[in-house]
Amino acid sequence: SAQQIETEAASWLVVLGREQVSAEDRMEFKRWLRQSERHRAAFDTLSALWGEMEILKELEDIGEAMTQTPELRPPLMQRRGFLAAAASVLLMVTAGGTAYWHHLRGLDQVAAFETAIGEQRTVELVDGSSVEINTNSSVRVAFSRGERAVELIRGEAHFAVAKDKSRPFTVRAGSTVVEAVGTAFTVRRRDGELVEVTVEEGTVALGSTQSPATPKNALPDATPHAHLTAGQSVLLNEAVETVRQLPKVELDRKLAWRKGVLVYSGEPLQEVIDEISRYTDLKIEIVDPALAAKPVAGYFPVSLIDGVFQALHLKFGIHVERIDSTHVRLSSAG
Repeated sequence: SAQQIETEAASWLVVLGREQVSAEDRMEFKRWLRQSERHRAAFDTLSALWGEMEILKELEDIGEAMTQTPELRPPLMQRRGFLAAAASVLLMVTAGGTAYWHHLRGLDQVAAFETAIGEQRTVELVDGSSVEINTNSSVRVAFSRGERAVELIRGEAHFAVAKDKSRPFTVRAGSTVVEAVGTAFTVRRRDGELVEVTVEEGTVALGSTQSPATPKNALPDATPHAHLTAGQSVLLNEAVETVRQLPKVELDRKLAWRKGVLVYSGEPLQEVIDEISRYTDLKIEIVDPALAAKPVAGYFPVSLIDGVFQALHLKFGIHVERIDSTHVRLSSAG
């Protein structure tokens, strides 16, 4: 989070102010600085707060040169006590100054995030929101002082939105626009323009627009569809197709992918395989329609595809045949 990065940056000011800075510390600082532009910006910003004292100007080389960390010069060593005290004050300031940091540096963010097939990741955004990105998905973020706009280019993502009434949080998926202030919801792009939205907490507004799919707050100019509240799920294209109020157990099943599992309670095998196929490069073929309609129930870990095949064989009597390294065929046993 931004607060964690700020605190770490202030801690590094203490470390670098010591009389003796070990080679391990210097290497660790360089690794920390390389983690992201946010780490670099946090260090530069906190250093600038003390720039008038000229204490930290001698550390500029460290922040700018990524291949070499210079030795600390004697004037800095002689004033290390003051530097440590100043950095300690910074630690206290950053503990309660996250809002100020967001005001100065946390309003703007333009970035793109992707996951490969079978990969899942969580991204912390500068406003304090988080995005959990499912397999084979792509998300683009464009935050500014006036809006927090996200585009789901493909796949599925879960958004936990930090409250900021002055900047509504919008997610565009094709022609569908979802707007929230402080809530948690999932958006999934299915075949064509079909989009599925599931609300875990709070309320979201749904709209659509035929303007180009760019990360922009389009809801005010969009055609309003509906408002969804916690536990509701909807499929929509140019119009709302189906709105359902999900029992908690079904809501938990729908969001179980965030814990690395897929949960089923009697869905047809074909539906199960379609979902599992999102997490693997394997082509999984079901031989006959009767088997495809067979009801399946259970927990299937998305990271253990071989375990899924084993469970289908042992629990449901399904014969699993590996045609080659990229092709698996499912058929009725015997």
